[in-house]
Amino acid sequence: MKLLKNLGWFLLAILSFVFIYGTVQSGAVEALNLGASPYATTLLYVALAGVYVYVIYKWYQKAPVHIEKSGFNRFIWLPALVWFLSLVVQFFLPNDPSVNQQIATDLTLSQPLFSFFAINIFAPLTEELIFRGMLARYLFPKQDNSKQTLLFLLVSSVLFALIHSPGTLQQFLVYASLGFSLGLAYISRKGLVYSISLHALNNLIGFLMILML
Repeated sequence: MKLLKNLGWFLLAILSFVFIYGTVQSGAVEALNLGASPYATTLLYVALAGVYVYVIYKWYQKAPVHIEKSGFNRFIWLPALVWFLSLVVQFFLPNDPSVNQQIATDLTLSQPLFSFFAINIFAPLTEELIFRGMLARYLFPKQDNSKQTLLFLLVSSVLFALIHSPGTLQQFLVYASLGFSLGLAYISRKGLVYSISLHALNNLIGFLMILML
């Protein structure tokens, strides 16, 4: 019964991400497409998205998450290594951008100021809060052994991949591998700072590559 209740709360967190934050972001993009001022639109977006992040973070903080030491979180460098290896592998894969990636590319080229905040700041903040923080808080609050931690990592990776709407197996595996490295970052420091920072670094590299190429 408690599991079903917690599952309901987690689904509510996902719905808030999809409908509340999604509306804020899509509304800003639509305003920009209609010719609104990039500066005013970005400022309003930052304010509203900031309020959403603050509320979700306070919600996340209301209950602790217990993560025992295991082989998955013993080394602080492991998440960064897994992330780096997944990044290197992508350079050898066929060019297969997802719909999500194509939208991000188009938006970055047309609205670089807004995209900087949306992609490099609020995407890491919101996605890590929901798919690492809230997932752990409600469905994996007591990770007492390696099996529970591994299950958290796998579920987190799959959900993270699915939310980015992959259209092919390659796209799914690329997002899942990123999600796995971010999950490792979350459990290694037993908090969100490391995973948010690694996520932001990943997005910033992609953002700069779009602008420079």
